[in-house]
Amino acid sequence: MTEDVHGEEQPVLSRKKKTKLEKQAEHIDRIKKTLIACLLGIFVGILSYYLQVTVKNDIGLLAFMLMLAGVVVQRHVFMLMHIETSKLGAKDWIYQGFMTFAFWFMTWTLLLSVMVPVAGFSSNVSSGTAPLTVAFSDASTNTPVSWNWSFGDGTFSTVNDPEKTYASAGNFTVNLTATNADGTNTITKYITVFPAVPSSPASFGSP
Repeated sequence: MTEDVHGEEQPVLSRKKKTKLEKQAEHIDRIKKTLIACLLGIFVGILSYYLQVTVKNDIGLLAFMLMLAGVVVQRHVFMLMHIETSKLGAKDWIYQGFMTFAFWFMTWTLLLSVMVPVAGFSSNVSSGTAPLTVAFSDASTNTPVSWNWSFGDGTFSTVNDPEKTYASAGNFTVNLTATNADGTNTITKYITVFPAVPSSPASFGSP
C-alpha cells in the first residue's frame, strides 16, 4: 500500500528556464510594441495638425480623441503582426498609451511651432536726408496672412509692401509683425533720416 501511495505522487516540475532565443524573441516583441506606439503617436500628431490647418479652428478635443483611438487600435495592429498580447497587463497598456500620447503631443507641437511665421523685410534705403521716401518689401516666411507695420513716427500700415515718407530728421524704429493661423512674429529695423541740406542762395551776375 505504501508503494501505491508513492506511485501516485507526481514529481514537482521545476519552472522552465527561458532559453536565449526565447529571451531575444521577447525583447524583439517589446521593441516592436514600443515602436508601434511611437509611430501611431507621430501619425495622429500629423493628422491632428493637418485637420486643424484644414478647418482653421481649434480642434483640441478631436485631436485628443484621435490620440485615444491610436492607443485603442494598437491591439488590432499587434494581432495583424502576430504579436502576443495575452500577457500584457494594465501597466503594459499604460506604457503603450503614454508613448503614443508623448509622441502625439511632441509631433503636433513641433508642427505648430514650425509653421509660425518668421517676420522679415527689406527696404530700398536705410538712411538719407529728409524728406526721405522708403519702400519696404515684406520677406516673411511661412505664409503670413496679415502684416502690421509701425514706422516709428506714430504712423502705421497693414499692407504687404508699404511706402513711407519721413518728412523730418530722426532715428526711427520700424517694426513688422507678421501673422498667420499658427501665431505671430515681429522683427525690428531702423531708418535714419538726416536734416535736409539747406539750399544755397542763388547767385546772380554782377551788375
